[in-house]
Amino acid sequence: MAVGGDAGVAVSVAPSQLTGDVCPDYPVLLVGPVDDDAPGLRDWLGRNGWLVTLAPDADRARWLASIQKISVALLTGPPPLVWSTVHAIRPVTLAPIVVLGSPPADDAAALVAAGVDAIVEARSGTVGIAARIAALVRRADSSWEPGVRFLAAGDLCVDLRAQQCRLRDQPLHLSPTEYALLTFLMRQPGQALTTEVIVRKVWGWLPTDGRNTLRIFVNRLRRKLDDDPRQPRYIASVRGTGYRFAADVTELGDVGTPGAAPGDDGASLLRAVTALSQALAVCRSVEDAGAELLARIDETGYADAMAVFRTIGEGMRLVAERHMPPAWHDRVADGVPLLPSFASAHSVMTNEPVQFADIAARGEQFTATADHLVAAGYRACLFLPILRDDRVWGHLGLVRRSPEAFDATGTAFLRAMCAVFSLGLNRSGALRPLAEPLLDDPLLGERSPN
Repeated sequence: MAVGGDAGVAVSVAPSQLTGDVCPDYPVLLVGPVDDDAPGLRDWLGRNGWLVTLAPDADRARWLASIQKISVALLTGPPPLVWSTVHAIRPVTLAPIVVLGSPPADDAAALVAAGVDAIVEARSGTVGIAARIAALVRRADSSWEPGVRFLAAGDLCVDLRAQQCRLRDQPLHLSPTEYALLTFLMRQPGQALTTEVIVRKVWGWLPTDGRNTLRIFVNRLRRKLDDDPRQPRYIASVRGTGYRFAADVTELGDVGTPGAAPGDDGASLLRAVTALSQALAVCRSVEDAGAELLARIDETGYADAMAVFRTIGEGMRLVAERHMPPAWHDRVADGVPLLPSFASAHSVMTNEPVQFADIAARGEQFTATADHLVAAGYRACLFLPILRDDRVWGHLGLVRRSPEAFDATGTAFLRAMCAVFSLGLNRSGALRPLAEPLLDDPLLGERSPN
């Protein structure tokens, strides 16, 4: 692309130089007829690794900006659509808002006063628009909260933003070092961590007697957690090595709080539950039922891709999927074994949800899952067991390309969808004639959660 240089000399600048190789972790929210007002922009962003989420109207834009972080919102279309979208999303996101167009000066000033960060003319061209978006992303508030806000393990919950802990729903008063030690262990659950690694990460330097210092702080934490070292629920000693966090840890996003009721957008979730229940009434096979479950979830925008598996003997077989790439299909074509290196298998074997913000960061614990998903560009994952007659029938898996953990409200909604799906499998209606023969087949037997 040629741009004006000194003394009017044309200078050739590569697109990557204009955007500064910016590739944000969180998606760009495109609202309105972007393909009409900025032809080629969506394709350009996709080719350069930018995540893109589309919203046709203000209500959908507000919903998408509420359930996960966005890096920037780009608004196009007629003024009523732009204005309604600004008013809808500004209260729910700190991300920059860009309006594409050339409004009159008074309207432009009013848009800025309403929360718009920039107005870019469509004639700037695809790369020019992308360069201005990249500049805003670079200057965006670097203090944005992490993709994980809460770490939950049984009765213990840590709020990373507020740096507060609760045990059995009561405040747990920790010193700064105790808090740092606890969160470091919780971020790497199940892993045996050496004394040297823990001391270096928590203290930032090596005390003269690091082992004794760590032992003192571990004992303090155990007392405050009511954790018996002989039968630890949380902090276990690893002989000759150091310590590990013994409980499963669930990572939750920062929308809502654990146990909170749905907000204004709860109605759309309830509609999805109702739609699934109605759709299951006419399904003629388990595969059709799985496809309906994923279709209803897909409509909410909670995940970029998803799949349903059922347990078969010592493994799991694919029932239905949406948006998973061909390479993933090849990897799971022969089934997925029930091994702890698979996060999905861990969910099935423990009958507990497994979720985290970035599979790459948990790759040492779930090596097989990381192998399946990292190469495809997926980050956040959620695996939920599906029960049938108090036994684990299979699991629902969802993935995002952004490192934004699923929030408490979304997780509760998805568990409700799994419950409705399970009821559809159990009822005596359309699925019964097809489900019963499967259960009589010894090759397709159910597996106990144990």
